Amino acid sequence: MPKGRTRTTSLQVAGALLVGAVCLWFSLRGADLASFGAEIASLSRPLVLLAMACVLLVAVLKALRWRWLYGPALPSPTWSTHFAILMISQMLNLVIPVRLGELARLGLMRQEGRQIGVTFGTIVVEKSLDLLAVGLIVLLAVPLVLIPPSLETQFSTGGLLLGGAIFIMLIAIGRFQEVLIDLLARIPEPKQERWARWLGTVRRGIVAVLSSMGSLKGRRLTRVAALTAGIWLLSLLTVQIMFLAFDLSLSWGAPLALMLALTTSNWMPTPPAMIGVVGAVTVAVLSAFGVDQTRGLALGTVLNAVLVGPPVLMGGAALWNRLWQLGAAISLHSLRRAAGLSDDKPEVNAQPQDGNHERT
Repeated sequence: MPKGRTRTTSLQVAGALLVGAVCLWFSLRGADLASFGAEIASLSRPLVLLAMACVLLVAVLKALRWRWLYGPALPSPTWSTHFAILMISQMLNLVIPVRLGELARLGLMRQEGRQIGVTFGTIVVEKSLDLLAVGLIVLLAVPLVLIPPSLETQFSTGGLLLGGAIFIMLIAIGRFQEVLIDLLARIPEPKQERWARWLGTVRRGIVAVLSSMGSLKGRRLTRVAALTAGIWLLSLLTVQIMFLAFDLSLSWGAPLALMLALTTSNWMPTPPAMIGVVGAVTVAVLSAFGVDQTRGLALGTVLNAVLVGPPVLMGGAALWNRLWQLGAAISLHSLRRAAGLSDDKPEVNAQPQDGNHERT
């Protein structure tokens, strides 16, 4: 590895560990450990298991969406192959403080006969869809939390409205993305050079996101938009179920705010398994809704396990299965090959490229 890349990686790891240490200090300071243990002991375990099931279902939907993003033109690996590769990717991103997951997806799909450029395109569209969904959630959050007080605590009302709005707006963006790009180009340039540069950077980013939607047309756009809305609605439901597990009765804006905060916190370097980050974010968000620090820390600690546990376990199992299929002795090189991080192209459970594959 070149010295420059090694230095960058070391800085990323150091930064992630520092973030984790600061978050742990923030969430633990002033916490009552005796009350913390009581909160953990009194939670509803069936609801925690239900939240874990929601996390797995989100992964299932993401794998199906990823498969559909390849389109019907070429034979595609099975859904189970996409799911296993996605789990390996998520496990690597969670366990290692360097974003290796997307590299693993490129390498593993290359082993399955998919060109790197095609896979890279699907990942770009996937990230664009989720980025658009986050933006839409932020835009819709304010009017939706202002629903009448009689409906304030009804999660189903606000959640379904939000999911439906995301679906409809993604459909509209996909169908009219060229019009939106043209409107962006007509925005007048600010006279000040600094603001002109800022606007140019923002405009290029938005155009890149909108352009990536150009490959989605017709029924494919509808299915992918529906899956994206379902993914975010299930993610919101996961947080709400965790609130119920700790007997927290808050307006539905609380799980919405926590979900958005956890999503954006994952954009920065995070320590292994996000230890400290989930707890600190939960404490900070729930304090604004009147939840004391100890209870927020207890919820954040269990939520950390709920969000991290399923993908790490499933990803570890998928990685072990690919390693076993390679038939190689366990070593760093064989692990890299099984994770798609090696330059060679081993044939792992290769599928014949004929018409027998399921079409989208």
